[in-house]
Amino acid sequence: SMLSAPGLPNNARDPRYRPAKPGKAEETEVGTGGVRAGPAKGVHMDAMHRRLGAYATLSASGAAPSAAARQGLANKLRELLPLLQGLALSGAVETSQAVADLQPAPEHVAVQWPALFEPQILACGAEATVALSRHGRGAHLKHGSSVEAVPFALHGVIGHGAIVAAHWDTQGLLVATAAGAVLECAGAGPAGGRWACVALPGASLPLDGTSKVALSRATSGALRAAVLFAGEASVTVFVRAQSAAKWLIHGEVRAPPATASAAFAGEDLLLGAADGSISKLHMVDGSMSEMTPANSGHDGHAWSSACQRPSGE
Repeated sequence: SMLSAPGLPNNARDPRYRPAKPGKAEETEVGTGGVRAGPAKGVHMDAMHRRLGAYATLSASGAAPSAAARQGLANKLRELLPLLQGLALSGAVETSQAVADLQPAPEHVAVQWPALFEPQILACGAEATVALSRHGRGAHLKHGSSVEAVPFALHGVIGHGAIVAAHWDTQGLLVATAAGAVLECAGAGPAGGRWACVALPGASLPLDGTSKVALSRATSGALRAAVLFAGEASVTVFVRAQSAAKWLIHGEVRAPPATASAAFAGEDLLLGAADGSISKLHMVDGSMSEMTPANSGHDGHAWSSACQRPSGE
């Protein structure tokens, strides 16, 4: 044969290389017995034809799922990804971490806020929490004490834009503004109703004025910021190794839809929704877990900020 090596079958008579017989309703392999007597016997059954016909009718009608249904399905699949990763690596689904992260619904506390004060941003310290307005007014709430908030003012923030984020650590209070400036208010807290702040040197954060921002500082002094730009379903992480260095993009990860606030909690990022629910984004592996369910029973209220105490509460 000119088509096959010596000792091998002649491929010129191989049924796979010959066209189907004319006049048949469907293509079959010639020489193998066809649909009724060949290897495909029993595959083309009436039930299968009915199912395929129904699918073809549905596809032709254009009755596709709604955008909300597709988004809901995508969110559920995204929540399964960390579990599937653990299943692929260890052969078992690890749910202990997700159960441990889930906290009970927060308790409602009636705080006596200062007059004409609109709290928008929270920053948790070791012994107290501060609530800030967009324009530099604040209220100091000591942990385990009465619900009365002691008013104070941040001095030095005027002229840098509205406050969009705050972080309180052992070195002081860090504040980010809508213009991208980062200010440091040194000390353990306000004194005499004032907390002096100075702008840190270096480049500004690339913000658009409507971004949700989280801010933190490492023990080495390096700054880290997580930015949720308006209209994007992702979190962009920026780092600045030195006080006068530029902000560099460290990475990007997807965020839940309708995220209303962001705050760092150690190596994790807390993403809050307007209904009070909080998700924890683990920055090490990018997995997501639910931390606090929606805070029901407070219709007409929106939750614009959240923070975690060093004790984990």
